[in-house]
Amino acid sequence: MRFLTIASLVTGLLLATPHHADAQEKRPENTGPNINVTREIVGTLRLQTKSDKRYRGVEEWRLFVHPDGSRTMMLSKDFIAANALQIMTMHVDANFRPIDVYATYWVPDGYRGSIRVGVDGSKLRAVSEGPAGPYAEEVEVPQEISVVTHGEAMNGWYLWQGQRDADGNHAATYYNFNPAADGSESVRGRLHPATFQYLGTETITVPAGTFETERYLLTNIEIWITGEHRILVKQAITDEDKEYVLTHLEDAVVD
Repeated sequence: MRFLTIASLVTGLLLATPHHADAQEKRPENTGPNINVTREIVGTLRLQTKSDKRYRGVEEWRLFVHPDGSRTMMLSKDFIAANALQIMTMHVDANFRPIDVYATYWVPDGYRGSIRVGVDGSKLRAVSEGPAGPYAEEVEVPQEISVVTHGEAMNGWYLWQGQRDADGNHAATYYNFNPAADGSESVRGRLHPATFQYLGTETITVPAGTFETERYLLTNIEIWITGEHRILVKQAITDEDKEYVLTHLEDAVVD
């Protein structure tokens, strides 16, 4: 009986697959811009009270625009006032329709869990993990769907693609999977019907500068957005004493 030693097995595998190693060695190293990124933008949003502008937290985000027009955003929200932390990666197509998102959450009691959501055609599939165990669901979704955690994450997650009606409204549906900051809710998704009302254009000034914006109202949430990438400049909760304002915005430079 012959025994194959570990050394001879490794040597045999290496000798049997020379083309893979050669392909890796011959591939030239890229020394210019990443071909997967046509633009990179970074920004910071400050969470504060509307009444006295008291600091409550901060969100930092980085947006990648891809050659096919799709966009990926990475963000972290340090909600200091509630001892909550959220970290997310989101990807939408050229029309801002969600493709997938992965999010993790921490609350005062510690790690709350995570959720991964994917949209394929009319199907939305979500899988979450947390202290209560795994949870999965699949639901039918309309074209006008948005993956929403908070408006300050990116206005693109408030999605409308239909024509406005005579009153400037967009009928829409959004999928919310953000658990309560106090940990009272699990990380599970919910579909919500909604109406986005267009309130016109407005020039507003925030710490990051002065911007020409479009203003919208979603139930009790007002949002001001600017530019082709729908950058969120300001968000205010009309019946609560809190708002988000853009404090920093710049194009990233990659050496």
